[in-house]
Amino acid sequence: MAELVKSSENMLAHFSQLAASYRYLRTTDLLPIMFMKGVLDGIEGFQAADIGCGAGRYCLKFFKHLGIGHLTCVDNNESMLRQTSSYLQAAGVTNFKTIMAVAEDIPLAAGSVDCVFSFNAIHHFDCLRFLKNAARAVRGGGYIFIYTRLKSQNARNIWGQYFPLFWEKENRLYEQDELERMIAMVVSLSIEHVRHFRYRRVVSLDRLISLARRAHYSTFALYGADELSAAIAGFRDNIKRHFSDLKRIEWFDENTLLVLRKRGANHPV
Repeated sequence: MAELVKSSENMLAHFSQLAASYRYLRTTDLLPIMFMKGVLDGIEGFQAADIGCGAGRYCLKFFKHLGIGHLTCVDNNESMLRQTSSYLQAAGVTNFKTIMAVAEDIPLAAGSVDCVFSFNAIHHFDCLRFLKNAARAVRGGGYIFIYTRLKSQNARNIWGQYFPLFWEKENRLYEQDELERMIAMVVSLSIEHVRHFRYRRVVSLDRLISLARRAHYSTFALYGADELSAAIAGFRDNIKRHFSDLKRIEWFDENTLLVLRKRGANHPV
């Protein structure tokens, strides 16, 4: 338990340090949002919550492409929430609020939202507790959208293949069958869609090393300082052995979108 608390504190400090630059370090994918737009099929003015919203990079995309009437942005990091507020306000968005809370205890009234979003965040949660609380907050017929990397997808990307210990250290991710088993334990939820996405990336080696040093993924925060320096050196050597053009390192990132639906208000969570 002490190790878990220490790890949580380390992640909180990590994200606080990165809050101001986080949107620029991470890639924001539009394809899952467009798929969600098709699922929602032109519904306008709905109430939604983004759990683990970070610095708000997906919040603005939700407003631009989905028919949101009001968005509650939830994160356990005050620095990230300040970034979300300034980012949305700068874009002219006013129909939102921020709440600092953990995902396992979503401070929303039962049946108060039509949709819950969680993008690239559930590996930081106790997933089953999050699902139960999200299902409680969603109205009957509402949706929960979860966008994440699976363990096997993480193993196949540029970091999992070539960055020393990356795949071994990142033990927080789930496989699809694990997620499906937990979803099945929340009797009010059913899976409507599972969609896999594959993105071609082309980046220079220098850019990749810069991303690792600046903790592009929170996985890098799991390394000690000396350990990370050694891993970066090993990564550089691995890339040089496997790629001929160091200005154009090409690979595919993969992610998965799960679309869950709440069956009805009378089903217990």
